[in-house]
Amino acid sequence: MNALTKVEARMGNDIARQFAHLPASEAAEAIARHIETFWDPRMRRALEALVAEKDDSLDPLVVDAAGRLATHVARAEPDAQP
Repeated sequence: MNALTKVEARMGNDIARQFAHLPASEAAEAIARHIETFWDPRMRRALEALVAEKDDSLDPLVVDAAGRLATHVARAEPDAQP
């Protein structure tokens, strides 16, 4: 893990701790919204890479949130119509 991805892992876990009082589904959605709103695309890509690598330093809520981010992006993209 390089220095940049260590930052994303730490920040993601910090955010997860802030929402840990919520039910898991609500917490993951809140984390996803926070990351989508405040993180730049490079940071989101680094997080996606950590999740793809199955990095065990990530809080499970962060992993769930990353999956939700992918869904958010898919919903936001216009349908590709010829």
